[in-house]
Amino acid sequence: MKNRSFVNVIGCGFAGCECALSLAEKGVKVHVFDDRDITHRPNEEAVEFACKKQFAEKLLKQELSFLGSNIIKIEKELASQGIYDSQILLEKARERVKNHPNIRFFNITVKELNFDEINVVATGPQTNKDFFEHLVQTFGSRKCFDCFPVFAMVENVQEKFFCHKGENLYLPLSYQEYIDFVNTIVLKLNFEILAQGKLPAKDTVEYMAMKDKDLLRNEYMRPVFLENCSQKPYAVLKLEKIGQSYQISGFSSQLSPEAQRAILISLKGFDSCRLVRQGQTKQNCYINAPYMINEFCQSEKLSNLFFAGNIAGVFGQTESIASGLYVANNVFRLFGEKMFVKLPKKTCLGYMMQKIIKTNNFNYSKFEPIFADYDIIEDEKQFANQFEKEKFLILRSKFLLEKYKEELKNGKYV
Repeated sequence: MKNRSFVNVIGCGFAGCECALSLAEKGVKVHVFDDRDITHRPNEEAVEFACKKQFAEKLLKQELSFLGSNIIKIEKELASQGIYDSQILLEKARERVKNHPNIRFFNITVKELNFDEINVVATGPQTNKDFFEHLVQTFGSRKCFDCFPVFAMVENVQEKFFCHKGENLYLPLSYQEYIDFVNTIVLKLNFEILAQGKLPAKDTVEYMAMKDKDLLRNEYMRPVFLENCSQKPYAVLKLEKIGQSYQISGFSSQLSPEAQRAILISLKGFDSCRLVRQGQTKQNCYINAPYMINEFCQSEKLSNLFFAGNIAGVFGQTESIASGLYVANNVFRLFGEKMFVKLPKKTCLGYMMQKIIKTNNFNYSKFEPIFADYDIIEDEKQFANQFEKEKFLILRSKFLLEKYKEELKNGKYV
């Protein structure tokens, strides 16, 4: 027998707070579970993507404000007082959660779910290990994992050695160049990690180099035909343009920054490069969203279960708030036994959610959290300047979300 008298929200970070407050404002009884001490939150600035486009976040915030986000309202209240601290914002949001008449807050650790009740998991990357093990047992280890790679970023590469595809760069490697690259990684691995009696973390470049000389080639450095190459290279290193820097695909590592740079300068084109962000491996918990949830953030396996925030594959404060609000709208529809309403794809929020469930690689180990982006505009449309482009996107979002709000209100389904 399904219990539809209340909704459980596990986790009271930005996504959980937004979800709980949104549901409570609609008259839904909500039980919130969280035992974290937010005064000692892990420093996320080190991996806060430098590539997040500022206007994308601005557009997303405007969309959230238009949709009635509770946390964006609190943020505006704080801003009017000259306060722009995310820690204070979260504290205020949690205070509202704890004091809301439709919400009961439980300062306890949830270790397993009752699947007869409606549950929203918004525990974030620092999910309790016992609870995460419960998710693994329910869905399988290939759909839940606790390692998030942060890829290295560089500047000042010599582009003449690379092939261009759009803004991205591709470095073709011969068999010998690739083997020399792998051998350099193994050399640094032996010196810095194995010599201390440790083992490399899974899916780092040193782990893959140690396990099989061709593993990097088969994973992140797959050979592709490049236009200015007379023949297909043995391996190809991809550099993704991020602002003024390039993110090196697959280059996560536990090695020191000095060792990482030494590995890179062993390749042609990297002689004078500057390492602006070292590769890292974060022991954070995520679900592999494309294989776990549908476009409404609802579990494919269990209809009473939803995921929101970082654990579902979004990255960043505003993105987590957006995810929480969207999930709340969907849970409210389920709570009232109504059909879900699809998000407009050409809004920042709609585009972000589509990216989560559709654009990740089929290799489970390569899932990467999504941040706000505004590559949602038709390539053929021309604008006189950036201001005109941004104005168009804001107006279009407002128009599309007007229809979305109307469909939510009247129970329409598209």
